[in-house]
Amino acid sequence: MFDVNKHRREYFYELLTVIEGVLPEALCDSLASRVQHVIDEGGVDLVQHSGLGTDAVSDLGGQYKHHIFKGADVRCHLPELNAVYHALVPLISIITHTDTVVSPYPASDVNIKAYPPGGGTLGLHYDTNGITCLLFLTTNQEAPLRFSVERSHPSKKEPWLEHGRIHARKGALLLMQGRKVLHDCEPTVSEQKLSVVYNYYERHDTYRHADFDNFVYYGSQPRQLVKCVSCKTDSSLYLALCCE
Repeated sequence: MFDVNKHRREYFYELLTVIEGVLPEALCDSLASRVQHVIDEGGVDLVQHSGLGTDAVSDLGGQYKHHIFKGADVRCHLPELNAVYHALVPLISIITHTDTVVSPYPASDVNIKAYPPGGGTLGLHYDTNGITCLLFLTTNQEAPLRFSVERSHPSKKEPWLEHGRIHARKGALLLMQGRKVLHDCEPTVSEQKLSVVYNYYERHDTYRHADFDNFVYYGSQPRQLVKCVSCKTDSSLYLALCCE
Protein backbone atom coordinates (compact mmCIF):
# COMPACT_ATOMS: atom_id res chain seq x y z
CA MET A 1 0.00 0.00 0.00
CA PHE A 2 1.33 3.43 -0.95
CA ASP A 3 2.17 5.50 2.15
CA VAL A 4 2.61 9.14 1.12
CA ASN A 5 3.66 10.23 4.61
CA LYS A 6 6.45 7.63 4.65
CA HIS A 7 7.83 8.94 1.37
CA ARG A 8 7.52 12.56 2.50
CA ARG A 9 9.40 11.79 5.70
CA GLU A 10 12.18 9.97 3.86
CA TYR A 11 12.46 12.68 1.20
CA PHE A 12 12.83 15.47 3.75
CA TYR A 13 14.90 13.71 6.42
CA GLU A 14 16.84 11.09 4.43
CA LEU A 15 16.89 13.28 1.27
CA LEU A 16 15.72 10.36 -0.87
CA THR A 17 12.99 7.75 -1.04
CA VAL A 18 12.15 4.74 -3.23
CA ILE A 19 8.64 4.12 -4.54
CA GLU A 20 8.13 0.52 -5.67
CA GLY A 21 6.03 -0.67 -8.59
CA VAL A 22 5.67 2.57 -10.53
CA LEU A 23 5.87 0.60 -13.80
CA PRO A 24 4.87 -3.05 -14.31
CA GLU A 25 7.83 -5.37 -14.79
CA ALA A 26 6.52 -6.60 -18.16
CA LEU A 27 6.48 -3.02 -19.46
CA CYS A 28 10.02 -2.49 -18.16
CA ASP A 29 11.16 -5.57 -20.07
CA SER A 30 9.53 -4.33 -23.27
CA LEU A 31 11.09 -0.88 -22.91
CA ALA A 32 14.50 -2.40 -22.12
CA SER A 33 14.33 -4.49 -25.29
CA ARG A 34 13.64 -1.39 -27.37
CA VAL A 35 16.46 0.50 -25.65
CA GLN A 36 18.87 -2.27 -26.58
CA HIS A 37 17.65 -2.31 -30.19
CA VAL A 38 18.38 1.42 -30.55
CA ILE A 39 21.84 0.94 -29.04
CA ASP A 40 22.58 -2.01 -31.34
CA GLU A 41 21.58 0.13 -34.34
CA GLY A 42 23.98 2.89 -33.25
CA GLY A 43 21.11 5.30 -32.67
CA VAL A 44 22.49 7.00 -29.53
CA ASP A 45 25.83 8.30 -28.28
CA LEU A 46 28.27 6.55 -25.97
CA VAL A 47 29.41 8.93 -23.24
CA GLN A 48 32.97 8.10 -22.22
CA HIS A 49 35.20 10.61 -20.45
CA SER A 50 36.87 11.18 -17.09
CA GLY A 51 38.58 13.86 -15.04
CA LEU A 52 36.76 16.79 -16.64
CA GLY A 53 34.32 17.71 -13.88
CA THR A 54 34.67 20.94 -11.88
CA ASP A 55 32.90 22.75 -9.08
CA ALA A 56 31.19 24.85 -11.75
CA VAL A 57 29.01 21.85 -12.65
CA SER A 58 29.09 20.26 -9.16
CA ASP A 59 31.12 17.31 -10.41
CA LEU A 60 34.16 15.74 -8.76
CA GLY A 61 35.82 14.72 -12.02
CA GLY A 62 35.06 11.00 -12.02
CA GLN A 63 34.65 8.51 -14.85
CA TYR A 64 31.65 8.43 -17.20
CA LYS A 65 30.77 5.46 -19.40
CA HIS A 66 27.22 4.83 -20.62
CA HIS A 67 24.98 5.12 -23.64
CA ILE A 68 22.80 8.20 -23.35
CA PHE A 69 19.31 8.76 -24.70
CA LYS A 70 18.80 12.52 -24.65
CA GLY A 71 15.35 14.07 -24.51
CA ALA A 72 14.75 13.96 -28.26
CA ASP A 73 15.90 10.32 -28.41
CA VAL A 74 13.43 9.34 -25.70
CA ARG A 75 10.55 11.15 -27.39
CA CYS A 76 11.39 9.48 -30.69
CA HIS A 77 12.01 5.90 -29.60
CA LEU A 78 10.24 5.53 -26.23
CA PRO A 79 7.46 8.14 -26.04
CA GLU A 80 5.75 6.24 -23.22
CA LEU A 81 8.55 7.31 -20.89
CA ASN A 82 7.92 10.95 -21.76
CA ALA A 83 4.23 10.46 -20.95
CA VAL A 84 5.16 8.93 -17.59
CA TYR A 85 7.41 11.94 -16.92
CA HIS A 86 4.48 14.33 -17.22
CA ALA A 87 2.04 12.02 -15.44
CA LEU A 88 4.29 11.85 -12.37
CA VAL A 89 4.25 15.62 -11.73
CA PRO A 90 1.28 15.56 -9.27
CA LEU A 91 2.83 12.69 -7.30
CA ILE A 92 6.22 14.40 -7.11
CA SER A 93 4.55 17.63 -6.03
CA ILE A 94 2.62 15.89 -3.25
CA ILE A 95 5.70 14.15 -1.85
CA THR A 96 8.08 17.11 -2.11
CA HIS A 97 5.56 19.80 -1.08
CA THR A 98 6.69 21.93 -4.03
CA ASP A 99 5.15 23.52 -7.09
CA THR A 100 6.86 20.92 -9.26
CA VAL A 101 7.34 21.62 -12.95
CA VAL A 102 8.90 19.69 -15.81
CA SER A 103 12.27 20.81 -17.11
CA PRO A 104 12.50 23.70 -19.59
CA TYR A 105 15.64 22.08 -21.06
CA PRO A 106 14.57 19.62 -23.79
CA ALA A 107 17.90 17.78 -24.03
CA SER A 108 17.97 16.83 -20.36
CA ASP A 109 14.34 16.68 -19.23
CA VAL A 110 14.12 12.91 -19.76
CA ASN A 111 17.22 10.81 -20.34
CA ILE A 112 18.03 7.12 -20.33
CA LYS A 113 21.45 6.04 -19.11
CA ALA A 114 22.32 2.54 -20.31
CA TYR A 115 25.35 1.24 -18.42
CA PRO A 116 27.03 -1.56 -20.42
CA PRO A 117 28.58 -4.61 -18.76
CA GLY A 118 32.24 -4.25 -17.95
CA GLY A 119 32.69 -0.81 -16.47
CA GLY A 120 29.55 1.19 -17.20
CA THR A 121 29.55 4.02 -14.69
CA LEU A 122 28.75 7.62 -13.76
CA GLY A 123 31.03 10.12 -12.01
CA LEU A 124 30.49 11.47 -8.51
CA HIS A 125 28.38 14.63 -8.66
CA TYR A 126 25.49 16.70 -7.41
CA ASP A 127 22.63 17.38 -9.81
CA THR A 128 21.92 20.90 -11.04
CA ASN A 129 18.16 20.40 -10.71
CA GLY A 130 16.55 20.34 -7.29
CA ILE A 131 14.33 17.26 -7.77
CA THR A 132 15.69 14.11 -9.44
CA CYS A 133 13.91 10.84 -10.18
CA LEU A 134 15.50 7.62 -11.40
CA LEU A 135 13.10 5.07 -12.86
CA PHE A 136 14.78 1.67 -13.12
CA LEU A 137 14.08 -0.64 -16.07
CA THR A 138 16.32 -3.45 -14.78
CA THR A 139 16.92 -5.28 -11.53
CA ASN A 140 20.62 -5.38 -10.71
CA GLN A 141 22.75 -7.18 -8.15
CA GLU A 142 25.70 -4.91 -8.99
CA ALA A 143 26.34 -1.27 -9.94
CA PRO A 144 24.31 0.33 -7.12
CA LEU A 145 23.73 4.04 -6.84
CA ARG A 146 26.22 5.20 -4.21
CA PHE A 147 25.27 8.31 -2.27
CA SER A 148 26.47 10.55 0.52
CA VAL A 149 24.48 13.10 2.51
CA GLU A 150 25.77 15.60 5.04
CA ARG A 151 24.38 15.33 8.56
CA SER A 152 24.65 17.60 11.58
CA HIS A 153 23.37 17.61 15.16
CA PRO A 154 23.70 20.04 18.08
CA SER A 155 25.39 17.29 20.11
CA LYS A 156 28.27 17.07 17.61
CA LYS A 157 30.83 19.76 16.92
CA GLU A 158 31.23 19.01 13.23
CA PRO A 159 28.90 17.78 10.48
CA TRP A 160 29.54 14.31 9.06
CA LEU A 161 28.76 12.32 5.93
CA GLU A 162 26.47 9.31 5.85
CA HIS A 163 26.92 6.88 2.96
CA GLY A 164 24.51 4.43 1.36
CA ARG A 165 23.92 2.19 -1.64
CA ILE A 166 20.71 1.49 -3.55
CA HIS A 167 20.47 -1.33 -6.09
CA ALA A 168 18.16 -0.91 -9.07
CA ARG A 169 14.85 -2.74 -8.88
CA LYS A 170 12.74 -3.05 -12.00
CA GLY A 171 9.83 -0.58 -12.02
CA ALA A 172 10.93 1.31 -8.89
CA LEU A 173 11.29 5.09 -8.75
CA LEU A 174 14.06 6.72 -6.72
CA LEU A 175 13.17 10.31 -5.77
CA MET A 176 15.90 12.51 -4.26
CA GLN A 177 16.97 16.07 -3.55
CA GLY A 178 19.42 16.23 -6.41
CA ARG A 179 21.38 19.28 -5.29
CA LYS A 180 21.97 17.87 -1.80
CA VAL A 181 22.76 14.20 -2.47
CA LEU A 182 26.28 13.47 -3.72
CA HIS A 183 25.99 10.35 -5.87
CA ASP A 184 27.50 8.16 -8.57
CA CYS A 185 27.06 4.70 -10.07
CA GLU A 186 29.40 1.91 -9.04
CA PRO A 187 30.85 0.34 -12.21
CA THR A 188 29.07 -2.61 -13.76
CA VAL A 189 30.79 -5.99 -14.00
CA SER A 190 28.62 -8.48 -15.90
CA GLU A 191 25.19 -6.84 -15.95
CA GLN A 192 23.59 -4.07 -17.96
CA LYS A 193 21.81 -1.38 -15.93
CA LEU A 194 19.11 0.87 -17.39
CA SER A 195 18.04 4.03 -15.55
CA VAL A 196 15.53 6.59 -16.80
CA VAL A 197 16.47 10.02 -15.45
CA TYR A 198 13.61 12.46 -14.85
CA ASN A 199 14.70 16.03 -14.07
CA TYR A 200 12.15 18.19 -12.26
CA TYR A 201 12.35 21.73 -10.93
CA GLU A 202 10.39 24.07 -8.71
CA ARG A 203 8.50 26.69 -10.67
CA HIS A 204 10.56 29.54 -9.21
CA ASP A 205 13.94 27.78 -9.62
CA THR A 206 14.92 26.32 -12.99
CA TYR A 207 18.62 27.22 -13.02
CA ARG A 208 20.99 24.97 -14.98
CA HIS A 209 24.63 25.76 -15.73
CA ALA A 210 25.03 26.76 -19.38
CA ASP A 211 27.85 24.25 -20.00
CA PHE A 212 26.37 21.32 -18.12
CA ASP A 213 24.89 19.46 -21.09
CA ASN A 214 28.07 19.75 -23.15
CA PHE A 215 30.03 18.36 -20.21
CA VAL A 216 27.85 15.35 -19.37
CA TYR A 217 26.93 14.42 -22.95
CA TYR A 218 30.04 15.26 -24.93
CA GLY A 219 32.91 15.47 -22.43
CA SER A 220 33.60 19.18 -22.98
CA GLN A 221 35.51 20.94 -20.22
CA PRO A 222 33.01 23.19 -18.39
CA ARG A 223 33.78 26.88 -18.05
CA GLN A 224 33.46 28.75 -14.78
CA LEU A 225 30.59 31.23 -15.13
CA VAL A 226 30.07 34.53 -13.35
CA LYS A 227 27.15 36.92 -13.30
CA CYS A 228 27.40 39.95 -15.54
CA VAL A 229 27.27 42.98 -13.24
CA SER A 230 25.06 44.84 -15.72
CA CYS A 231 22.42 42.40 -16.95
CA LYS A 232 22.88 39.59 -14.37
CA THR A 233 23.13 36.86 -17.01
CA ASP A 234 25.81 34.15 -17.01
CA SER A 235 29.06 35.16 -18.71
CA SER A 236 32.14 33.00 -19.25
CA LEU A 237 35.32 33.94 -17.44
CA TYR A 238 37.07 33.34 -20.74
CA LEU A 239 35.01 35.96 -22.55
CA ALA A 240 34.39 39.66 -22.06
CA LEU A 241 31.38 40.48 -19.95
CA CYS A 242 28.30 40.12 -22.12
CA CYS A 243 27.22 43.74 -21.94
CA GLU A 244 30.61 45.21 -22.82
